[in-house]
Amino acid sequence: MERFNFSYDQENDDLFIYLKGARSFGAVELGNFVFDFDEDENLVAIQIFEASQVFLKLLKKIVEMNKIKEFRAEVVNFRNMVMIRLEVSSEDDNEEIVMPIPRIKEKSGALNY
Repeated sequence: MERFNFSYDQENDDLFIYLKGARSFGAVELGNFVFDFDEDENLVAIQIFEASQVFLKLLKKIVEMNKIKEFRAEVVNFRNMVMIRLEVSSEDDNEEIVMPIPRIKEKSGALNY
């Protein structure tokens, strides 16, 4: 699993998890998540809207955003899906989330500007 940097916008409750210096080739948006991939289909960033509410639903132990210390993630390709394994570490505990998403097929039109 690769270690990701992160920043949290408390006012908007948005969390941005990213690899420093990596560039997005395309993205998949699902609900409160935006997953960005490079041209080799490596995960380079995740944006989570309403992050505190999302984590309340997905995590059993870690609920306070200000206690999160580290994110690690990896992509596991499975047929026409991609499995995102996200490990969240806090001051007190570690927890893992596994999320299936559709496989990216084309470059995002938003990146043409």
